[in-house]
Amino acid sequence: MFSNIKKSRLSKILLSLLLLSTILLLAGCAAAPTRGWSGPAVANNVLYVGTIGGEVIALDLLKIQDEEPEEEWVKWKETLESPGTGGFLACSARLSTPMSTYGTPAIGEDKVYVGGYDGYIYSFTVDDGYMRKFDTGSAIVGSPIVADETVFVGNSDGKFYALSLDLSPEPKWVFKTGDKIWATPAVDNGVVYIGSSDHKLYAIDIESGREIWHFKTEGAILSTPLVVDGTIYVGSGDNNFYAIDAGTGDEKWAFEAGNWFWTEALFYNGEIWVGCLDHKVYAINAQNPEDFRVVLETEGRVRTPPVLMENLNLILIGSEDGNVYAVDPEEKSSQVLYYFEAPVLAPLYADQENDIIYVHAQNGSHTLYAIEVETGDKMWDYSTE
Repeated sequence: MFSNIKKSRLSKILLSLLLLSTILLLAGCAAAPTRGWSGPAVANNVLYVGTIGGEVIALDLLKIQDEEPEEEWVKWKETLESPGTGGFLACSARLSTPMSTYGTPAIGEDKVYVGGYDGYIYSFTVDDGYMRKFDTGSAIVGSPIVADETVFVGNSDGKFYALSLDLSPEPKWVFKTGDKIWATPAVDNGVVYIGSSDHKLYAIDIESGREIWHFKTEGAILSTPLVVDGTIYVGSGDNNFYAIDAGTGDEKWAFEAGNWFWTEALFYNGEIWVGCLDHKVYAINAQNPEDFRVVLETEGRVRTPPVLMENLNLILIGSEDGNVYAVDPEEKSSQVLYYFEAPVLAPLYADQENDIIYVHAQNGSHTLYAIEVETGDKMWDYSTE
């Protein structure tokens, strides 16, 4: 017989196991927590960003610069809302409420494209926000991209879509992987590359949608591939960062760190700069992974891609510790550019012409900031809640 104390402890253990099982079940089915962390994108003096409330906002940067009242900043705002299907614990379930966006908007010639957690890929005309949508059938976490007159996007059913720019009902092709796709694709020289939670990176012919090759790792691939001079650089959930021959799919080298690689890398001056969930940012010699350095160690996981500010020769990196860091790649020194009192999860957007960085910080109200990089001063902020 158990004593009362042992019974109490056993009950707590069972409750903890039940809670953990529920969390894992929900994580496996729902693809990601529904808070969202969309990064901003800018074209023709308009900033586009998705929100935690399932909206897409277009901000007129000229009105902000002219110090117009804040209510005049919004050029248009549209809500992502789709019919609900499925049950509460059903994998790929969809709710009949506005849903968050995770990926950064992709900007085409006259439309902006956004992937919704509701499973739809949306297009909005840049002038007035007129909306069209295409149902992929499962939650979209990664960003869409626009290349070769095509919209590419993956979903949590493991399907990877090539769609026409007008989102016509018939896709150009659909490629099926073995598990959910949270990654953002990359395109180079007639080939699209996409990682999957089935532990593989796929090279797919853009025209036919046929697999050219795949590269197998020991963990989920959630990061965006970087293609430089015939080599693909991509991180994996097996704690390794890989260099892969783009023509053959063969491994060139692997670099092991202390945790997952989630984000896209940056090529700078012969080095691959990449953040890791072990709180560090590495600069790895593109030819020899044994020649590397830790260029930054933060107090939080690093999910945001490094961004080069070309005029100032600084590399900017966000962290879950709430900081955006400015690293001098030549002097090998770093400093905090700005502290947001909130995790920085979304990709940063660099305005190279005006030396401004736009940051969408996840601070409960989800606030968009414009920071002058040379001084570190906040120019303005806007709540996207």
